[in-house]
Parts: sequence; structure tokens; C-alpha cells
Amino acid sequence: MSEVLIVLRREFLERVRSKSFLLGTFLFPVFIIGIYTLPFLIGGDKSERRLVVVDEAPAGVAEQFVAGLAAERTDAELPKYRVEVVRQPLEQVREGLGTRVREKELDGYVHLPADVVTGGKVSYRARNVANFEAVDDVEDAATQAVREVRLRGAGLQISQVAALLKPVEVSTARITGTGEEGGSAFATFIVAYVAALLTYMMILLYGMNVMRSVLEEKTNRIAEVIVSSMRASHLMMGKIIGVASVALLQVTIWAVLVGVGLSVLGGRSEQNGAMQQALAALKLKPGVGLLLLAFFILGFFLYAALFAAVGAAVNSEQEAQQFQTWVMLPLIVPLVFLMKIAADPLGQTATILGMIPFTAPVSNAIRLGTVEIPPLQLVGSLGLMVLTTAFVAWAAGKIYRVGILSTGKKPSFKELGRWLRAA
Repeated sequence: MSEVLIVLRREFLERVRSKSFLLGTFLFPVFIIGIYTLPFLIGGDKSERRLVVVDEAPAGVAEQFVAGLAAERTDAELPKYRVEVVRQPLEQVREGLGTRVREKELDGYVHLPADVVTGGKVSYRARNVANFEAVDDVEDAATQAVREVRLRGAGLQISQVAALLKPVEVSTARITGTGEEGGSAFATFIVAYVAALLTYMMILLYGMNVMRSVLEEKTNRIAEVIVSSMRASHLMMGKIIGVASVALLQVTIWAVLVGVGLSVLGGRSEQNGAMQQALAALKLKPGVGLLLLAFFILGFFLYAALFAAVGAAVNSEQEAQQFQTWVMLPLIVPLVFLMKIAADPLGQTATILGMIPFTAPVSNAIRLGTVEIPPLQLVGSLGLMVLTTAFVAWAAGKIYRVGILSTGKKPSFKELGRWLRAA
């Protein structure tokens, strides 16, 4: 055990003291908080948009259209429209308007044809039609204008119709063992996404760190000196636990910094309801937090043992890349099914992926972020992961003992089997 602790301490201190760890630990929360705060600091596009409306439509449509554009801009953070109405046929003014747009005198022009009320089509020409906000504004204003004229022709008022067609708001809340917990579908999905992505990223990043560490010691011939003074299995175990400790420390620091930062900033931006709900949902119950931690640790040990075996078996980074692709694939599968798992966390797909040890860490991170998993499934999944991790660690230890001292050509799967039997 003392040998494992020595290696653990060396691996932990070597990584914690590195510049990459310090930069990654403190820049990542800044990046996350920056993503949230930057839109508020920058604000919306306040520049004025200049449009010409070519009006060939029935009386009242153009006036309603211009009023609709003004109504879309009630928020001070949004750009205003300066609209010029031209009551001439489009063919007479098309060339001149095109010239004004090219010379940046105008942002664009809208044509309201004579049959707009019955045909329901308008034309929008601009320098940049990829500005979806502007296109949506034109579409909404034209729709409101035509709808107003149609309803007036039918003897109805648009305010009366709007009141009749007012949409119904759906209030969502999860029903748990302790009662109801509020939270929108968007907030729930964000929590599931963050949990899955963080689990995937940390297992992959630090698992590959174990592989590179083993490969570096093997290629530098340091392993021969180390193994002469301790058992290879102790060396591998010390590496895995040491790197896992670094990963847990970094995740803890991230969680504290991001949680504090977003809580402070979230309290100052009460208008962002979805973010408020997401922040509330991120406050995990102790039981859920412990389960996420358990799946993360078991998943890390499982994949770290696989990556350590790969590092011991190959002789270069190029050879390692061929093997690590196959090791990574099971981790990617739950992300491919992310929407399906989040939509039906107790369904067949989610349950199967949650029981397979190689996909369980990420799959169950998604499920725990959205629903309470039945205890029997949790016990079964954790039990299978423990057994699989023990078997993989045993097999990886055998490959590690032989492979770490082997150099030359890349071993075949047949040779790896022989190493398992011989070690």
C-alpha cells in the first residue's frame, strides 16, 4: 500500500503543480460565466435598420406593417427601424433601390404586392438575408398587417380575435418522492446535458492522461527503473488513483466557482427565467450528487484501466490513437442518444444504456439529471460496474505488467491474449 501511496502522491502533485492544471482550473469557470454574462454586457444590436416599403397593397396594409415593425422594437436593447414608404410599382423603383442597398444607404427593401391580402406573400431584399432576426421582424409585421385587414374585412377586430386565440401556458414540475419540484423542460435538459458532458469530458481527458503517462515512462525507459523497486500493479493503481484525485479536485473547484459566480450574476438578471430555473435545478440533492460521484469514479477507474493497458501495450502516440478510438466509442454512444435518453429516461434505450457498464457513467448522468431512477436499477448498474471494473483492472494489470517492459512492434490481439495468460 505504501508503494501505491508514493505513486499517487507523485502523480497528484506533478499534475496539480503544472501550469496547464492551474490555467484549466481557473479559466474554465471564467469561460462558463463569460458565456452567460457576455450577452448582457454587450447588449443587443442597437444600430438603426433602414428599410424602404414598396407599397402596392390595399389601403391600410402598409400603415399596419410600419406600425408592426415599431411594435417589434419596444425593447430599448433592440435596433430600431427607419422606414420609408414608396407608393410606386416595384419595376419602376427596383433598380434605384438595389443601388441604394449596394451603396449601404439602405439595409434593404420590402415589397407589398397588390394581392398580398389574398396571396399572403411579400418580398424582402437586403444585403444580408442571413440576419434571421430582421427576416422574422418583417414576417411578423407583414403577418399582423395582412391579418388586421382580413379581419376588418370580415367585420372583426384583431384585439378580439387575439383574446380568443391567446395561447395557454404550461407550468411544469417534477413529481418526486418529496413532492413537486419546479423546473422547465429546458432547464431540466440543460442539467442533464451539463452532467453528461462533464462526466464524458473528465473521464476522457484524465483517462487519456493516464495512457500518456504510462506511454511516456515506457518510451523514456523510466518504467524499467520503477518496476525494479515496486510491483507493476501497484504502479498502475497509484497512477489511476492519483489522476482521479486530480480530476475530482478540479471538478470540485469548477463547481464551487461556477456555482458562486452564476448565483451572484443570476440574482442580478431576474428577467432570464430559464437561467434561473436551470440554476435552481443545478442545486442537486445530496443523494443525487453522491450517485453522480459514484458513477464518475467507477467510470473513471474503468476507462483509466483500459487507457493504462493501451499505454503499456503500444510504443508510440500513433499506435495509441488506433486503440484509443475503440476505447472511446462506448462513451460517445450515450451522447448520440442524449435527446432520446433525456426525453424518456426510464425507457428501454435509457435503461439498457444505463445498465451496460461502459455506457452507464454518461447515460446515468443524463438520467439522474432528469428523473429519479428506480433503486433496483441503480443497485444493478453500480454492481455491474464494480464487477466489470474489477475484471478490467485485473486484465489491464496483466497487460500492464508485461507490456510496460515490452518494446518493438505493436502487439496483435493474439499477443495480448498471450500476455493475459502468461502474466
